[in-house]
Amino acid sequence: MDMELIIGLASRGLLLALLVSLPAVVTSAVIGLVIAFLQAITSVQDAAISQGFKLMVVGVVVLIAAPWGSGVVLEYARTALRAVFT
Repeated sequence: MDMELIIGLASRGLLLALLVSLPAVVTSAVIGLVIAFLQAITSVQDAAISQGFKLMVVGVVVLIAAPWGSGVVLEYARTALRAVFT
């Protein structure tokens, strides 16, 4: 196994980790901004509201995106194992 293959697999793995985590991170950021805007308008400054709502929404997004994410990770693992053992 040469160094070029190892570097290629590692870089694809890191990019894959970024892509799989992207839906949850973007959702959390957007919901956080929306809740912060609403709290600024209404002058309700309770951190528990923001955290609780983000937790619920990100949980739903993770449940929705889990089949896609697991499929992509499984395909990467198959490709990596095929490249290593051939």
